[in-house]
Amino acid sequence: MKDVKWKDVKKETFFSELSSLLASGLDFSRSFRLLTEGETNKRIKSVLEEIHRSVIGGNALWQSLAQSGHFTPLDYGVVRIGEETGQLSRSLSFLSEYYRKRIARRRMISGAVSYPLIVLATAVIVLVFMILVVVPMFEQVYTRMGGDLPAMTRYMIAFSQDFPAWLTGMGIGLFAGILFFRYYGKRPSVQRVTAALLLRIPLVGNLIRRNCQARFCSLLWLLYTSGVPLLRSIGLLDGIISFYPYRMSFAAVCEGLRRGDLFAACLGRFPSLYDRKLVTLLQVGEETNRLGEMLARQGEELSLRLEHDLKQTGNLLEPLLVLGVGALVAVVLISMYLPMFKLGTTIH
Repeated sequence: MKDVKWKDVKKETFFSELSSLLASGLDFSRSFRLLTEGETNKRIKSVLEEIHRSVIGGNALWQSLAQSGHFTPLDYGVVRIGEETGQLSRSLSFLSEYYRKRIARRRMISGAVSYPLIVLATAVIVLVFMILVVVPMFEQVYTRMGGDLPAMTRYMIAFSQDFPAWLTGMGIGLFAGILFFRYYGKRPSVQRVTAALLLRIPLVGNLIRRNCQARFCSLLWLLYTSGVPLLRSIGLLDGIISFYPYRMSFAAVCEGLRRGDLFAACLGRFPSLYDRKLVTLLQVGEETNRLGEMLARQGEELSLRLEHDLKQTGNLLEPLLVLGVGALVAVVLISMYLPMFKLGTTIH
């Protein structure tokens, strides 16, 4: 059953319902049976039955979740902490809240970039159609007419003739890139180079940094306020925020905390990843014993700023894409109709 895909929505529902049942006073076995009986997906229901049998057989819940292969290290790591501290219901509630916020953030991002992507895809389709279909039609007409064509028209016809080769080359390059990242994308050297390139792209780099910082603060707040030690909380983040520079920073921060360094001081060693304002505020929270409150505020503020930046980027891209598409279409049309304008002037 390793092929069953547990989406975030399903995990949020699973952890929320299990937490509610346990908080109501039901024992684990009865709660899990109720969840299993209410599941309509036969394959997921089979996974739940397998987990239940594993727990009844003597394994801890976190071990059963890990063995099922459908849960992340964060999932069974938090459940393990809940079982060890006797706060399983609270840990399950934490996971439900985490996936709820993750779903909301994903919808926010998709809503902000969906329209520009649709415009871009439409523009590409229109331009490809014009270059592959419209330009050759004009070329046939001008070939029958004879005579010299303007330089702009000749260049456009030559580009149209070479365009299939360009498309083939781009398709091969895209396919090769997909294969490369599929088989070598998890190598640290590849992730390091890819991350460095992404962070240097205007707008995109800032959005990535803000998104990672918002997730970092929100998740660390949820873990920290749930009773998970700070060092262990940051270790759990390594399996959640997978962007290479931040994963490397988590390892360095954990090492600094083991040596007795302050949390904010460890973050301050990565000025390109963590804003100076964030580090300063976390330092204040650490010194005043209000780190959890400061993490919550910064997580919320960074999320709002990320949403604002995404909307602004979308609002900026929409007119730029429309103008760019209009300019390209105008270039193609002018280059094709230019001989007719010249012919009309000659006749006049």
